[in-house]
Amino acid sequence: MVQRPTARRRQGGFTLLLAMGVVTMVTLAVLLSYGVVSREADVQGDSRRYKEAYFAAQAGLAEAREAMRLRLGVEETYSVALQGMAQVNEPGLEGGDRPYFEVLPGPGGPGTWNSLAINEADLSPAERQSPSGEAYAAFPRQENVRYRVFVRDDEDGTQSGTIDDNKQVWLIAIGEVVGPAGSRPTRAVIQALITNENAHAVNSPGTVMTGGGSDNTYSNSDEVSDVLADVVTLGSPP
Repeated sequence: MVQRPTARRRQGGFTLLLAMGVVTMVTLAVLLSYGVVSREADVQGDSRRYKEAYFAAQAGLAEAREAMRLRLGVEETYSVALQGMAQVNEPGLEGGDRPYFEVLPGPGGPGTWNSLAINEADLSPAERQSPSGEAYAAFPRQENVRYRVFVRDDEDGTQSGTIDDNKQVWLIAIGEVVGPAGSRPTRAVIQALITNENAHAVNSPGTVMTGGGSDNTYSNSDEVSDVLADVVTLGSPP
Protein backbone atom coordinates (compact mmCIF):
# COMPACT_ATOMS: atom_id res chain seq x y z
CA MET A 1 0.00 0.00 0.00
CA VAL A 2 1.31 3.46 -0.97
CA GLN A 3 1.07 5.97 1.88
CA ARG A 4 0.34 9.47 0.70
CA PRO A 5 2.00 12.43 2.49
CA THR A 6 -0.28 14.06 4.96
CA ALA A 7 -0.68 17.82 5.48
CA ARG A 8 1.48 17.68 8.59
CA ARG A 9 4.37 16.10 6.70
CA ARG A 10 4.09 18.63 3.90
CA GLN A 11 4.11 21.43 6.47
CA GLY A 12 7.24 20.01 8.15
CA GLY A 13 9.12 19.88 4.86
CA PHE A 14 8.19 23.48 4.05
CA THR A 15 9.37 24.60 7.50
CA LEU A 16 12.73 22.88 6.95
CA LEU A 17 13.18 24.61 3.60
CA LEU A 18 12.24 27.95 5.15
CA ALA A 19 14.74 27.47 7.98
CA MET A 20 17.49 26.59 5.52
CA GLY A 21 16.68 29.70 3.48
CA VAL A 22 16.83 31.91 6.59
CA VAL A 23 20.18 30.41 7.63
CA THR A 24 21.55 30.97 4.12
CA MET A 25 20.43 34.60 4.11
CA VAL A 26 21.93 35.24 7.55
CA THR A 27 25.20 33.61 6.48
CA LEU A 28 25.35 35.78 3.35
CA ALA A 29 24.60 38.90 5.41
CA VAL A 30 27.36 38.04 7.88
CA LEU A 31 29.86 37.45 5.07
CA LEU A 32 28.85 40.72 3.40
CA SER A 33 29.21 42.62 6.67
CA TYR A 34 32.59 41.03 7.28
CA GLY A 35 33.77 42.13 3.84
CA VAL A 36 32.57 45.70 4.43
CA VAL A 37 34.23 45.85 7.84
CA SER A 38 37.47 44.43 6.44
CA ARG A 39 37.55 46.99 3.63
CA GLU A 40 36.81 49.79 6.08
CA ALA A 41 39.62 48.60 8.36
CA ASP A 42 41.99 48.52 5.38
CA VAL A 43 41.00 52.06 4.39
CA GLN A 44 41.49 53.36 7.92
CA GLY A 45 44.82 51.53 8.20
CA ASP A 46 46.02 53.03 4.93
CA SER A 47 44.94 56.48 6.10
CA ARG A 48 46.79 56.11 9.40
CA ARG A 49 49.94 54.81 7.72
CA TYR A 50 49.82 57.62 5.15
CA LYS A 51 49.64 60.21 7.94
CA GLU A 52 52.65 58.61 9.62
CA ALA A 53 54.55 58.66 6.31
CA TYR A 54 53.51 62.28 5.71
CA PHE A 55 54.76 63.41 9.12
CA ALA A 56 58.01 61.49 8.55
CA ALA A 57 58.48 63.33 5.25
CA GLN A 58 57.77 66.65 6.99
CA ALA A 59 60.37 65.86 9.66
CA GLY A 60 62.91 64.94 6.98
CA LEU A 61 62.14 68.12 5.04
CA ALA A 62 62.69 70.31 8.11
CA GLU A 63 65.97 68.56 8.88
CA ALA A 64 67.09 68.91 5.26
CA ARG A 65 66.39 72.65 5.25
CA GLU A 66 68.76 73.09 8.16
CA ALA A 67 71.35 70.79 6.57
CA MET A 68 71.26 72.82 3.36
CA ARG A 69 71.61 76.06 5.32
CA LEU A 70 74.72 74.72 7.03
CA ARG A 71 76.16 73.43 3.75
CA LEU A 72 75.48 76.77 2.10
CA GLY A 73 77.55 78.81 4.55
CA VAL A 74 78.20 82.26 3.11
CA GLU A 75 77.83 81.21 -0.53
CA GLU A 76 75.26 82.98 -2.68
CA THR A 77 74.27 79.92 -4.72
CA TYR A 78 73.89 76.21 -3.98
CA SER A 79 76.58 75.12 -6.47
CA VAL A 80 79.22 74.31 -3.85
CA ALA A 81 76.65 72.49 -1.70
CA LEU A 82 75.44 70.37 -4.63
CA GLN A 83 78.95 69.44 -5.71
CA GLY A 84 79.78 68.29 -2.18
CA MET A 85 76.98 65.70 -1.94
CA ALA A 86 76.74 62.14 -3.24
CA GLN A 87 74.80 61.73 -6.49
CA VAL A 88 72.00 59.17 -6.42
CA ASN A 89 72.32 56.33 -8.92
CA GLU A 90 69.20 54.26 -8.28
CA PRO A 91 66.43 53.10 -10.63
CA GLY A 92 64.26 56.09 -11.46
CA LEU A 93 66.64 58.60 -9.87
CA GLU A 94 69.85 58.16 -11.80
CA GLY A 95 71.37 60.35 -14.51
CA GLY A 96 69.53 63.08 -16.34
CA ASP A 97 70.31 66.75 -16.73
CA ARG A 98 69.11 67.41 -13.18
CA PRO A 99 70.53 64.58 -11.05
CA TYR A 100 69.37 63.84 -7.53
CA PHE A 101 71.72 64.24 -4.56
CA GLU A 102 71.39 62.66 -1.12
CA VAL A 103 70.92 65.40 1.49
CA LEU A 104 70.64 63.18 4.58
CA PRO A 105 72.45 59.85 4.11
CA GLY A 106 71.23 57.16 6.49
CA PRO A 107 73.35 55.39 9.12
CA GLY A 108 74.54 52.95 6.45
CA GLY A 109 75.71 55.70 4.12
CA PRO A 110 74.18 56.99 0.86
CA GLY A 111 71.25 54.93 -0.33
CA THR A 112 70.01 53.98 3.14
CA TRP A 113 66.99 55.23 5.07
CA ASN A 114 66.85 57.37 8.20
CA SER A 115 64.73 55.77 10.92
CA LEU A 116 62.25 57.54 13.19
CA ALA A 117 62.25 54.68 15.70
CA ILE A 118 61.87 55.73 19.33
CA ASN A 119 64.51 54.52 21.76
CA GLU A 120 62.98 54.11 25.20
CA ALA A 121 66.31 54.94 26.84
CA ASP A 122 66.21 58.41 25.25
CA LEU A 123 62.84 59.28 26.80
CA SER A 124 62.66 61.35 29.95
CA PRO A 125 60.62 60.04 32.91
CA ALA A 126 57.87 62.57 32.14
CA GLU A 127 57.54 61.17 28.61
CA ARG A 128 57.05 57.64 29.93
CA GLN A 129 53.96 58.45 31.96
CA SER A 130 50.58 60.12 31.63
CA PRO A 131 49.88 63.64 32.94
CA SER A 132 48.40 62.02 36.06
CA GLY A 133 51.66 60.17 36.74
CA GLU A 134 50.60 56.71 35.60
CA ALA A 135 53.39 54.87 33.76
CA TYR A 136 52.64 53.77 30.19
CA ALA A 137 52.55 50.01 29.75
CA ALA A 138 53.55 50.40 26.10
CA PHE A 139 53.79 53.06 23.40
CA PRO A 140 54.34 53.05 19.63
CA ARG A 141 58.04 52.77 18.85
CA GLN A 142 57.77 53.77 15.16
CA GLU A 143 60.30 51.12 14.18
CA ASN A 144 58.69 50.83 10.75
CA VAL A 145 58.74 54.58 9.96
CA ARG A 146 61.62 56.02 7.94
CA TYR A 147 62.51 58.79 5.48
CA ARG A 148 64.96 59.97 2.85
CA VAL A 149 65.56 63.46 1.43
CA PHE A 150 67.00 64.42 -1.96
CA VAL A 151 67.93 67.72 -3.59
CA ARG A 152 68.15 68.69 -7.24
CA ASP A 153 68.67 71.94 -9.08
CA ASP A 154 65.62 73.64 -10.55
CA GLU A 155 65.18 74.64 -14.19
CA ASP A 156 67.42 77.69 -14.19
CA GLY A 157 69.60 79.14 -16.95
CA THR A 158 72.34 76.51 -16.77
CA GLN A 159 72.29 73.04 -18.32
CA SER A 160 74.36 71.46 -15.54
CA GLY A 161 72.61 69.97 -12.54
CA THR A 162 75.55 70.88 -10.27
CA ILE A 163 75.64 74.59 -11.06
CA ASP A 164 72.98 76.82 -9.54
CA ASP A 165 72.67 80.37 -10.79
CA ASN A 166 69.31 81.53 -9.38
CA LYS A 167 69.74 80.58 -5.69
CA GLN A 168 66.92 78.01 -5.81
CA VAL A 169 66.86 74.21 -5.55
CA TRP A 170 64.20 71.53 -4.99
CA LEU A 171 64.07 69.45 -1.83
CA ILE A 172 62.22 66.12 -2.18
CA ALA A 173 61.37 64.33 1.08
CA ILE A 174 60.01 60.76 1.09
CA GLY A 175 58.39 59.29 4.18
CA GLU A 176 57.65 55.57 4.28
CA VAL A 177 55.84 53.18 6.62
CA VAL A 178 56.90 49.56 6.15
CA GLY A 179 54.11 47.01 6.62
CA PRO A 180 54.27 43.30 7.40
CA ALA A 181 56.41 41.06 5.22
CA GLY A 182 54.95 40.78 1.75
CA SER A 183 52.76 43.89 2.00
CA ARG A 184 53.34 47.09 0.10
CA PRO A 185 54.84 50.09 1.93
CA THR A 186 52.92 53.34 2.33
CA ARG A 187 54.76 56.43 1.11
CA ALA A 188 54.27 60.18 1.13
CA VAL A 189 56.32 62.59 -1.01
CA ILE A 190 56.72 66.32 -0.30
CA GLN A 191 58.57 68.78 -2.54
CA ALA A 192 59.66 72.27 -1.54
CA LEU A 193 61.49 74.94 -3.52
CA ILE A 194 63.96 76.65 -1.19
CA THR A 195 65.64 79.97 -1.90
CA ASN A 196 68.98 81.23 -0.62
CA GLU A 197 68.72 84.72 0.84
CA ASN A 198 72.45 85.30 1.32
CA ALA A 199 73.64 88.52 -0.31
CA HIS A 200 76.79 90.58 -0.48
CA ALA A 201 77.26 92.70 2.64
CA VAL A 202 77.43 96.44 1.90
CA ASN A 203 79.78 98.28 4.28
CA SER A 204 80.95 101.88 4.32
CA PRO A 205 83.53 103.61 6.49
CA GLY A 206 82.03 105.59 9.33
CA THR A 207 78.33 106.27 9.69
CA VAL A 208 76.01 106.56 6.72
CA MET A 209 74.90 110.03 7.84
CA THR A 210 76.40 113.21 6.41
CA GLY A 211 79.41 114.24 8.46
CA GLY A 212 80.20 110.75 9.75
CA GLY A 213 83.83 110.13 10.48
CA SER A 214 86.06 107.08 10.40
CA ASP A 215 85.56 106.60 14.13
CA ASN A 216 81.77 106.13 13.59
CA THR A 217 80.93 109.48 15.21
CA TYR A 218 78.69 112.23 13.91
CA SER A 219 80.72 115.46 13.76
CA ASN A 220 78.92 117.87 11.43
CA SER A 221 79.38 121.21 13.24
CA ASP A 222 76.93 123.10 11.02
CA GLU A 223 73.99 120.80 11.75
CA VAL A 224 74.88 120.71 15.46
CA SER A 225 74.72 124.52 15.53
CA ASP A 226 71.32 124.47 13.82
CA VAL A 227 69.97 122.05 16.42
CA LEU A 228 71.24 124.20 19.30
CA ALA A 229 69.64 127.29 17.74
CA ASP A 230 66.30 125.49 17.52
CA VAL A 231 66.55 124.50 21.17
CA VAL A 232 67.24 128.09 22.21
CA THR A 233 64.31 129.33 20.12
CA LEU A 234 61.90 126.80 21.62
CA GLY A 235 63.05 127.66 25.16
CA SER A 236 62.63 131.47 24.70
CA PRO A 237 59.53 133.23 26.09
CA PRO A 238 57.13 134.60 23.45
